[in-house]
Amino acid sequence: MAAGLNRRQAIIHAMAVGGGLIAASGVGRARGGMRAWHEAGLRIAAAGEFTLPPLPYGYKDLEPSIDAETMEIHYSRHHKAYVDNANKALAGTPFTDWTSDRIVASLDEVPEDKRTAVRNNLGGHVNHSMFWLMMAPTGKGGGGEPTGALADAIARDFGSFAAFKEKFAEAAAKRFGSGWAWLVSHDGKLSIASTANQDCPLMTAKYAGDGATGTPVLGLDVWEHAYYLKYRNKRADYVTAWWNLVNWTKVAQLHTATLGDGAEITK
Repeated sequence: MAAGLNRRQAIIHAMAVGGGLIAASGVGRARGGMRAWHEAGLRIAAAGEFTLPPLPYGYKDLEPSIDAETMEIHYSRHHKAYVDNANKALAGTPFTDWTSDRIVASLDEVPEDKRTAVRNNLGGHVNHSMFWLMMAPTGKGGGGEPTGALADAIARDFGSFAAFKEKFAEAAAKRFGSGWAWLVSHDGKLSIASTANQDCPLMTAKYAGDGATGTPVLGLDVWEHAYYLKYRNKRADYVTAWWNLVNWTKVAQLHTATLGDGAEITK
């Protein structure tokens, strides 16, 4: 681990080397170390101009759970727009030297006239960069059930894997309008939360909401653009199909990273 970095900072810094784009919070309490984010193939912390990370699979590879047209539009148009708009909002500011995790964790320090654009667009970039990597084609890393320490933690905190799935699906179904459902690690425990729009657990409670802050280890996009072409208004069917894509190996790596010493993070 790099000198001067606590575990959560380490988690995000390593994400920067990996090739995606999500960084764990730069302020507040933290769990985990960037090392596992890197091992999971995430790159979320790089400072400078943000870029659209490559997908680890083709547009057709998640069918039939997610159709190719939805994947192409979601990735190349929606996610790209978040990247472009985040760069536009931050251009010419000192925040171009900050990592994405530090920015979303420090929204109150962003000038008020830019804050909403940064919250929505950089939040969308962070969320989607994680989302793509938490999925894999069915039978090729996607689907099934977790094993090992993650399975044990789910059983401990939710009673069983089946109970966890039910509670997670409920959070996704009850998120009014657009937003996300999350499995969050905080203080060594797992919990389920949902956030509106492009807010995420890396943000402070002021933005993510009480009970939603921590290190996200799994996230599900429930914006209509994520499923409407195939599932129309049947969000529940989309959620059911999505379980066939969850890459539990990646989720387990992120969960392992959160089992750190919980040191305070400072900027």
